[in-house]
Amino acid sequence: MASISSLFAQTSSYEPFITQLVEIEAQKKLRFESEQSDVKESKTAVSSVSKALTDLEAKITEFTTVSNNSFELFTSSVSDSKVVKVNSASGLDRENAFNITVDRLAKRDVALDTVRTGSGTDLAAFGDGSVTLTIGTKTDTINVTTAGLTNEEILEAFSTEIANKFGDEASASVFNTTSTDVQFSIQSLETGFENRIQFSGATGVLAELTGSMLELVPDAELDAEFTIDGVTFTRASNNVTDAVDGLDFTLLDATGVEEQMTISRDTASSKDNLEDFIKAFNDVNETIRERTFINAETGNKGPLQKYRTIRTFSTTLRQNALLNASAITNGNVANFTDLGISFENDGKMIIDDSDLLEQVLRDNPEQISAFFQDASSPIATMLSQSESFTESGGILSTLEDSLDDKIENFNVLIKREEDYLTEFETDQRRIFNELDALLEAGQAQFDQVVQFAGINI
Repeated sequence: MASISSLFAQTSSYEPFITQLVEIEAQKKLRFESEQSDVKESKTAVSSVSKALTDLEAKITEFTTVSNNSFELFTSSVSDSKVVKVNSASGLDRENAFNITVDRLAKRDVALDTVRTGSGTDLAAFGDGSVTLTIGTKTDTINVTTAGLTNEEILEAFSTEIANKFGDEASASVFNTTSTDVQFSIQSLETGFENRIQFSGATGVLAELTGSMLELVPDAELDAEFTIDGVTFTRASNNVTDAVDGLDFTLLDATGVEEQMTISRDTASSKDNLEDFIKAFNDVNETIRERTFINAETGNKGPLQKYRTIRTFSTTLRQNALLNASAITNGNVANFTDLGISFENDGKMIIDDSDLLEQVLRDNPEQISAFFQDASSPIATMLSQSESFTESGGILSTLEDSLDDKIENFNVLIKREEDYLTEFETDQRRIFNELDALLEAGQAQFDQVVQFAGINI
C-alpha cells in the first residue's frame, strides 16, 4: 500500500505553483509598465522635436542679426603673408584692393642701465632715491632705500617696485651678464610712442640709475609707419583697425616694399551659412515626420502620431516658406524661389538652381540679408511659429509636463502593484507552507495507524 507521503510526492514542491500564480497576478503591472514605456517614448520624441526647433531658431536668430553680416562676407589675400596679415574684412561693403608699404613696425620701449658689479656697494653711496614713472596714461612714484644693500639688491628692489605698481604696463628685470656682473632692464609691455617709458623728478640712487639709462629704440621710432594707396599712417600698435573702415590687419615685417591686400566676396562661406539654415529646416521636417508616421499596411505608428498639432507643423512650415515677404519690392529677393530654393514632396528644402543662388550671392548678397531680416518674410513667420512650440508654457513644454505627470502616475501604479505582488507571494507561500504542514501531520498519523495495525507496506 502506498503511503500518503508518496501520494503527494509529486505535488510537495510548491515553488513553481507560486511562481505561476505571481506571474498571472503580475499582468496588470506589466500592462502599466508597457503603457509607461510608450509615454516615455513619446516624451523622448517631444524632446527631439524641441531640440530640432530650438536649433532652427538659433540659426534664424544668427542670420537675422544685422551685426553678424552672415551673407555679405568677404575673404582676403595678401601678396606677401610675411609682411601683413588681414584679420578681418567683415566691416567692408564692397570688394577692393589696397596697396600697402610697411616702413617701420611699432616697437616696445626698452631702457638699459650700465653693467655693474653685483656685489658692489657704489650705488648705496647715492642714498635713498625716488623717481616718477609714467607709462601711457599711468603715473606713479617709485621709492628705493639703499642702506646696507649691494648693487644687485638695490636693482632688485627697483625692479620689484616697478612690478608692484606697473605690472600691467612694464616689465623690469635684473640680468646676470657674468658670474659677477648684473644689468637692469625695463621695457614697456605695449608698443608705440604713447606707451614709452618716462622718468622724471629722480633723486638719490634712482637719479643715478635713470640718468644713465640707454634707450634701445629712439622715441621717434616707436610707432609703426606705413602707407596705404599713398597715404602715410603712424600707429602705436602693429594691429591696425582704424586705417580703413571695416578692415582689420596686422603689420608683420617692415620691408619698405609695396604689397597688396585684396578683398573679394566670400560666396563659399555665405553659401555655407545658407546651407546651415536649410539643414536646420530639414532636420525639423525629418524629425517630425519620423515621429508622426503611420504605416497603413502594418498599422505601425510613430510615438507622436496622435498629436495633430505636431503632425501638421512640418507642413505648416513649408506652406509658410512658400510665401513672399510682402514688404520687399519687386526685383529683390522676396522668397526662397528667388534664391533657387524649392521643396520636395516630403517637405525637404533643396537648392534646385545653384547658378541662380551663386549669382545672387556674388552680385546681390545684401538682398539675402534683407530677406532674412525683413519682418514680413517667411523667416520671421517660421521663428514666431517655432517659438510658440518651444517657449516656456508653449505647446511642447505643456505636452512634456503632461507626459511627466503620466509617467509619475504610472510610477505610483507600478509601485502599488509591486507592493501587492510582494504581499500576494508571501500569502501564497504561507498557504502552501500550511498545506505542507497538514500533509506532514497526515503522514505521521498514517504511519501510526499502520504501525498499530501491524500492516506491512
